[in-house]
Amino acid sequence: MPRVPVDGDPVDVLLLFPPQTEARFFPYLSLPYLTGHLRRRGRRVHQADLNIALLHELLRDPGMLEDAARAEVGDGMSDWYRREMARAVHRHIHEVRAQVMRKTSPGELGAARSVRLARQALELFVRNTFLTSAWRDLDELDSAVRRAADLPPAASGSAVEVLHRLVDQLLARHPPRVVGLSVAFFSQLGPALLIAAWIRRLRPRTRICLGGQQVMLRDTDLANLPGLRRTVDALCWTAGEEPLERWLDALDGTIPSTAVPGMTWLPRSGAAGRSRRPPALRFRDLGPPDHGGLPVRSYLNEGMEVAIISCVGCYWGRCAFCAYGNRSLPPGRYQQATVRQVADAVETVVRDTGTRFVAIVDENTNLRLVSKAMRAVRERGVRVRFGVRSRLESSLADPAFCRTLAEAGCAMIAVGYEGNSQRLLDLMDRGVRAADYQRIVDNVTGAGITLRFSVMGHVLDERPEEFEESLRFLVANERHIGIDALELLVPEPGSRLAQSPERFGVSLDTSGRLAGNPELSYLAGRVGYPLAVHGGPTRTEALARLERVFQVVRPGRVSTVHPPSRRAADRGGSHPADAARPHPWVRTVPARLDAVPDRILVADLVWEQFYALPRRDIEQHPDGLLTARTARGQRLLARLVDVSAAEPYPVVPAAAQRTRRST
Repeated sequence: MPRVPVDGDPVDVLLLFPPQTEARFFPYLSLPYLTGHLRRRGRRVHQADLNIALLHELLRDPGMLEDAARAEVGDGMSDWYRREMARAVHRHIHEVRAQVMRKTSPGELGAARSVRLARQALELFVRNTFLTSAWRDLDELDSAVRRAADLPPAASGSAVEVLHRLVDQLLARHPPRVVGLSVAFFSQLGPALLIAAWIRRLRPRTRICLGGQQVMLRDTDLANLPGLRRTVDALCWTAGEEPLERWLDALDGTIPSTAVPGMTWLPRSGAAGRSRRPPALRFRDLGPPDHGGLPVRSYLNEGMEVAIISCVGCYWGRCAFCAYGNRSLPPGRYQQATVRQVADAVETVVRDTGTRFVAIVDENTNLRLVSKAMRAVRERGVRVRFGVRSRLESSLADPAFCRTLAEAGCAMIAVGYEGNSQRLLDLMDRGVRAADYQRIVDNVTGAGITLRFSVMGHVLDERPEEFEESLRFLVANERHIGIDALELLVPEPGSRLAQSPERFGVSLDTSGRLAGNPELSYLAGRVGYPLAVHGGPTRTEALARLERVFQVVRPGRVSTVHPPSRRAADRGGSHPADAARPHPWVRTVPARLDAVPDRILVADLVWEQFYALPRRDIEQHPDGLLTARTARGQRLLARLVDVSAAEPYPVVPAAAQRTRRST
């Protein structure tokens, strides 16, 4: 097995995954696959996930969070909230560290809450820093990077100062010939360019390359940014394994730079222009990912997970809104692993990391291929559960196939849901039948597999009655599903929707202005062109529809947009509660900060939820105990218990014995 470099070792390549993104559940795969390939070619590689490293630094020194909260002077609701969040993290820091860093028992807080509180702590730490800035267009982003690079790092926020220290330490511990920055999400682009500027100043002779999904989508536009051109040597617009391997060969002098495929060379490289040589390496030529050097046990998850992929691209590839899948349409672009290759990858990551769960994170997994591969894994004596991402496709309408998936170890399927209007599904070329959806939900959940939805809004010219029908489907199935995301459709560069908007009844603003999902997705999520639908809902109307989904649907399974609730899983309802005590992570908002009189407002800091309790129905005692004054108050306290914001109090205080008013 290739040796992992230790401190002081020079390396051929230092691979970095920059902040800021929510991809902290397990190591993002761009680095482990690049590392595995280059190490098997005899290259010295160190990989570092700076996105998770920022969280680890904060957990080691939570005082930084309290300092950041105190630094924002104010006495409003948001100021109170940040200070209470910092106090909650400080109170529970030992439990949070145990869960995130070591995956050991987190005590009273529990695994799920520990993970969420760690996430909230990090978001508070990076709030209002360069790492979470929004940009109107790429020119504004480039200008801001240049300004930030000229300032002391602390001037851009405490989190930026920590990030600079981490980069400086990595360059000292692993002096590189080449630094590769993997930019998978748009929110990483500004931080990646800032890191590149630091590296250029700290190690002027080091070569710097940017790659990843965002470079594949935007390499032409990025190549024209003045700041980037002065800092970066190359942009990799394809899978990076062969370009990086061959670039190192060129730096060794064994091949000419013209033989390096998949690169756009910038003026600093001395060979400006786009490489004319296409990559020859195929996905089937690659081995398994190599996680050596990454803190695989210390990601932001309840249990340890690692990931693999089974393909490059999407075997369907025709969904009009999917830039990633649409790149697979030209002949030869879609590349799928063999059954043995998938089985080898699973066996390798289980052996190397000890994980008992593998996420197969293709944009759209070939379920029959993975089913065969995971059965082969079991035949090798490896027992591991796995999750996949898929469309609601016809194979899942077969109950026997769903049972086969479950028997092979499938524990979770994540799916996209754009409603159940066949008219719209056909217009978007989704290749699925809405008439199969109920059967699929029944089959998948009946086999014991968790089904998690990502719900899309602003689905072209969706009519009010079509939205209502789609909402009814979610409500009817809420006991059986989780919801991972709510997001509005965003046309990304390279998608069929962006290339031929008139075909889909929309108009796009291609002037350079950026549009995303700032109200719904982390740091705006997918970023593309502003959209107007001919004869359809406005963006405001589409957003209001998704807000209704959030308000009405109460998922009964694991969900990232709602606190766990027993109410949706048991429509019989909970027993009324005479008294309830809020958990330590639930705080009462001072009355002076609440604009609405005659109510008690409590905030669940873990789930970022506020609950309003009318004083005519609820009394709060000096020790924080809540007691019901009325029958309605009993029901409200029961709901707090349902969403895990409070626990029922076993003894009814005398104050609660009064005759309750009917409501």
